[in-house]
Amino acid sequence: MSLSDLGDVNLNQLENYSKDIDSNYISSLKLSNYRNYKSYKASFDKYPIAFIGKNGVGKTNILESISLMQPGRGIRSVKLEEMSYKHSGNFGININLIKNKESFKIGSSLDLGVSRLRKVKVDGKYISPLLLTEYLAVISLTPLMDKIFIEGATNRRRFFDKISWIFISSHAQNIRLYEKSIKERNNLLKENSNDTVWFNNIEKQIVKYGTQIIIDRLKVLNILNTHINDSNVNFPKASMTFIGEIENIFSENSDLDIFRDIFSKTLYEKRKQDIYRGITSIGPHKVDLLVSYKEKDMKASLCSTGEQKSLLISIILAVAKSYKKYTHLSPILLLDEVFSHLDNDKKQSLTKEIEDLKSQAFMTGIDESDFVTFNKDSCIINLDNSTNRSLNEY
Repeated sequence: MSLSDLGDVNLNQLENYSKDIDSNYISSLKLSNYRNYKSYKASFDKYPIAFIGKNGVGKTNILESISLMQPGRGIRSVKLEEMSYKHSGNFGININLIKNKESFKIGSSLDLGVSRLRKVKVDGKYISPLLLTEYLAVISLTPLMDKIFIEGATNRRRFFDKISWIFISSHAQNIRLYEKSIKERNNLLKENSNDTVWFNNIEKQIVKYGTQIIIDRLKVLNILNTHINDSNVNFPKASMTFIGEIENIFSENSDLDIFRDIFSKTLYEKRKQDIYRGITSIGPHKVDLLVSYKEKDMKASLCSTGEQKSLLISIILAVAKSYKKYTHLSPILLLDEVFSHLDNDKKQSLTKEIEDLKSQAFMTGIDESDFVTFNKDSCIINLDNSTNRSLNEY
């Protein structure tokens, strides 16, 4: 099946669609019992903000708290209880979001005395964390992602799925329901169950959600590859594709009903094999994201550390620009220790891209000199001495 058979992701398919280009930014942040902060408050404008200070002062913790305004477990992907102040078992994160000149109060909290799940409120009403992408898009680049091209396929899938639900918010829910069905099937496999009816019911759900996941991933992949191919930035062009057994089957069948039948039949035929291993061996949870340095026709895994970093930046910029193109809203960027590892030319280039996007960017660094490339409206927050200054004051 070709990408054209899937249909384009158009404006009306995007839940965050807005007709007019407008501001989209966090105007305030309040932390309670979060990481090393017993209490923290800050107000922001829509311009880039850089947090500076010594290692361990809590710069990344602030970015992590903002990343929890999306589905999932934040930029560190750790257990929620690890985020509480001195293992207190509870924390609160509250932001005020300005979107299309409207104000939204969004809170994310944990109270282990009540539940191990975090609670999310928007304007005082509880919502599922999976619905946060309907209010804001947060795009992250952190040191933990530096080895993404040489690590296992799981991290690359998660990376791309987080990108996908920025564009298609239902993707997060489909991922959750698909993973739940896979877990249920794996439990039956480990029990060596012969409950054919239960197997059939679970596999029906796997096919349903798995097919939609494949479709949505490919739609977003097409958007990003097209943008990167047409872009003119001072970073290497990345080329992305998915590889795996289910992807091969999908590409060879132009009719979705036929594909679903083949997917279902394959799951049935693999039951004996899967019982032996105790895992489900086919599906979108088994594909890999292959990234290449297009100009060199080289796999990203074989590139230098610097080239891999630049390829990541290229992808992140493509996500941000494509999101703005389709929603007419600038995403919120979280850039952890990114500028401190770039040469002056790349710093200038990335600064220009962020300012052209008119995105609110939350950045971290040890020294203010990393951010002198930004315009005078940007803000430096020194966490060592709790001072806030615009670059106008330097």
